Amino acid sequence: MKGGKKQMPATTKGQKGTAMDYLSAPRDSGIVKSLMASIGYEAPKGGRLPAGVKLDTLVALDEAFTVKDFADFVSAIQTRVAELQASRRSVSAKVSATPESIVNAVKSGKISLSDLKEALSGIDG
Repeated sequence: MKGGKKQMPATTKGQKGTAMDYLSAPRDSGIVKSLMASIGYEAPKGGRLPAGVKLDTLVALDEAFTVKDFADFVSAIQTRVAELQASRRSVSAKVSATPESIVNAVKSGKISLSDLKEALSGIDG
């Protein structure tokens, strides 16, 4: 769909699909500001970038990456993204439930006692 807006599919009922959700970056990193400045867009001091310019930039980049002459450029980006991804620490699973929170969930009716007993009987300890 060249030149048109692409929309990511929603993953939950009622969710609006948007690619921008997946491109958030901490403001203090300055990465979005740097990217926009490198192509000539700067917000006035204390102001905002022009409406839609980030989306339009993504559309233009998407289109540019498909141009045959940019194959080396795209390859360089792919390599760098892979390096950055490899350097990120892996996410470890966090246990957020405590015995007290599970008991409270049973008391409040969020979990039935029979479901809890069934889940506990399946644990090999």
